[in-house]
Amino acid sequence: MVTTTAPVRLRRHHELSPVAAALLTIGGNILILAIIGLAVAGVGVAAVAVFGAELLGSL
Repeated sequence: MVTTTAPVRLRRHHELSPVAAALLTIGGNILILAIIGLAVAGVGVAAVAVFGAELLGSL
């Protein structure tokens, strides 16, 4: 058996608290909803930019 004297420090594994995990989950879901909202708004703006005259004429 070989032993070493190298000063290697092992890091302890830190776990998230349940509250932190819940906050990260909620924050992630809000971020996803914001991205989806921006995508829908972008598609709407693009549709108005491309088909603006036809859309206003059909109303």
